[in-house]
Amino acid sequence: MRSLSRVVLALLCAASATLPASRAAYAAGIEYPDNGTIAIGRGGADAANPDDGLAFQYNPAGLAQQRGLRLTMDARLSHQGLTFASSQPHAAIVSNTAAPFLGPSGALSYGLGEVGPLSELTFAIGATGPSSIGKTQFPENGAQRYAITSTDYFIGYYSAAVAAGYSDWLRVGITGQLVKGNAKFAQAVWSGPGKSTNINNTTFDTTAVFEGTSDFTPAMVVGLTVLPHKDWAVGLSYRPKISFNAPGTMTMNAPQTAKDALISTNGNKADLLLSLASTVRLGIQYNPSPRLKMEVDAVYERWSELQTIEIHTHGITVQAHDDKGNITEQASVPNIIFQHHFQDTISGRVGADYALLPERLTVRGGYLHETTAVPQAYQSVDFGNWARDAVSLGASVQIFGAWLDLAYAHHFVQTTTVTNSQVVQQVSPPMPSGFPPASVASVVGNGTYSASMDIFSLSLRVPFGDLKQSF
Repeated sequence: MRSLSRVVLALLCAASATLPASRAAYAAGIEYPDNGTIAIGRGGADAANPDDGLAFQYNPAGLAQQRGLRLTMDARLSHQGLTFASSQPHAAIVSNTAAPFLGPSGALSYGLGEVGPLSELTFAIGATGPSSIGKTQFPENGAQRYAITSTDYFIGYYSAAVAAGYSDWLRVGITGQLVKGNAKFAQAVWSGPGKSTNINNTTFDTTAVFEGTSDFTPAMVVGLTVLPHKDWAVGLSYRPKISFNAPGTMTMNAPQTAKDALISTNGNKADLLLSLASTVRLGIQYNPSPRLKMEVDAVYERWSELQTIEIHTHGITVQAHDDKGNITEQASVPNIIFQHHFQDTISGRVGADYALLPERLTVRGGYLHETTAVPQAYQSVDFGNWARDAVSLGASVQIFGAWLDLAYAHHFVQTTTVTNSQVVQQVSPPMPSGFPPASVASVVGNGTYSASMDIFSLSLRVPFGDLKQSF
C-alpha cells in the first residue's frame, strides 16, 4: 500500500496535480524545515511572497500573482546521519544505514489575472510528500532496539487552493487538504523475567512490527500577504494541528525462550495515533534592487500538542498453554505509549536570491536556526530532529522559457549526551498467576546522540505561456 500511494503521488506531482499540500510528518519535532527546491535553497525563508508552484505550503496567498497555466515538478533526496553511543557497558555504537529518502511534490496552477473587483485570481491543485525522514534502519540487536529498529513512513498531502489579490497591496489564499499516510516500524520488547542487566542479551527480545494506513484526514493552510511598497512584502500563514490515526496491525514475534515455554500471542489489530504541530509563519521580504531579493522569516511550531505517540491495541493477548495446547492463562497487551513530551519550537530563517544573469541565471543561499522540540530526557533515535543550524545554496537556470532549480542544504544537528533519560523499554504484560516473573522496564536512552542531515533538491517550473523555441 505504501509503495502504491507513493507511485500515485509521484504521478500526480509529475503529471498535473500538485498545489497546496503541506508539510509532512516530522521540525525539530518530527518535521525538518520544509519542502520545495527554491525554499530549501534560501534556508526555508519563503513565507512572505512565494511565487513558485509550492507556495501553498508556505503561504497560499503567493499563488495569486501567477498568470496562465504553470506546472511545478519537485523532488528531493534527504539523508539522515544518526549515531547513538549507549552509556551501557560493552554496547556497540549504532548508526542509521537507510538509503536517502525520496520526497516528491508538485503543483498545477492557473492564474486568471484580473477578475471583477479582484486584481488577481488563481486556482491550483497539487500534492506533496513529507518534509521528514521517512526511512531509517538500525541493527536489530543494537542498543537502540527498544526504541526503534526500522521505520518506513510516508504522508501525502493532496490539495486544492485558491488565491486572490485586491488592488495592488493585498493577497489572500487558502489551501484545503486531504492527508493520507502509511506507517511501518519495528522495535524490540523486553520479554524476560525481571529486569534486563545486559544490553547485548537478545535472548528475551520480542520483535514488534506495526503497519498501518490512515484514512483521509482534512487539513488546511491559510495565508495573506501585504504589499505596503513595491519593494516590500509581509506574509503570514497558519496551519492548524493535524490529528493522524492509522488503523493497522501489530505483529509480535516472540523469542524462542517464550516458544519453549509454550507462550504465544493472539490477535493483531492496532491503531497508531499522533499529532502534527500547528504552525505559524511570518516573513518579511525586501528587494533593494531589481536583481536582489532578501527575506527574513520566523516560524513557530506548537509541538507541545504532541506529548505521546500511541499504539492502541484491540484484543491482542499473550497466552500460556499446557503441553496439550490448551490455554491455561492469558493477559491482554495494553496500549503502547511512547512518551515524548515535545515542546514548542521556533526557527529563524534568512535567505536571498540574486539574478546573476537576469532572466537567465539566479543564485541563492540561506541559513536557519531551529530550537529543539525534544526535552533531553526523552531524546531517542526515533526522531533525530533536535536543535539545528542549516546552510544552503541553490540556483535557477532558464531553459527554453522553463526554469530548472537545484538546491543543497546541510543541517548541523546538535550533539547531545543524555544522563537523565526517561526512555525505557516496552515490556511484555505479566501473566495473572505471576509466573514467569513480570518483565521490568530498564532505562535505555542514556548515551551520546550525534546527527546531521543532507538534502538535495531538484525542480522544474514550466510557465506554458512563456515557453520559447530557442535556448
